[in-house]
Amino acid sequence: MRSSSDRLGPAVRATCLIAAAVTLAGCGSGNGSETDPAASAPATSVSPQPGAFVGECGSLTDAEVYERAGIAGLAPMSRNGIKCRWEAGAERYVMFTWYRGSPIDRERSVAKGIGHEVHDLEIAGHRGFSSQNVGFCEVALATGSDFVHWLVRYGTGTAPSDPCAAPTALGRLTLEKAK
Repeated sequence: MRSSSDRLGPAVRATCLIAAAVTLAGCGSGNGSETDPAASAPATSVSPQPGAFVGECGSLTDAEVYERAGIAGLAPMSRNGIKCRWEAGAERYVMFTWYRGSPIDRERSVAKGIGHEVHDLEIAGHRGFSSQNVGFCEVALATGSDFVHWLVRYGTGTAPSDPCAAPTALGRLTLEKAK
């Protein structure tokens, strides 16, 4: 009985040897030195931890939002599982957004990039930041690979002395209610 290598013709065996040599040559570092051990180590993937479940509108009722926002005349305008908005006229509103699987540092970079005053923040072990500019403040707090975001826009000339107090209080209450 003939082996499988005997059944292959010399041209096929030569082609296989050349293909193997080319493949192996491509595995080198290209500079004649030994291969970097880190580069040859198997890749490990760390799955991001999902964040806590915060529910529609950050698990807050309209009354809780009105009380903490301190803006008279707020009314619900939109609500769903990831975004809610309450308005009191064209310039004054409160907005909640739940960013699932999104990096909080990207949001921080955007705020810095457009010239907002950005400060680190931590509430109940959840790191985040506040960002403010004239007439508004936003607070973002990480929870696993997600983050929650509260924005309060007071309008021109109507912001309280600490415009970040309301979105910080809203963020704190959301984290307290998170499951």
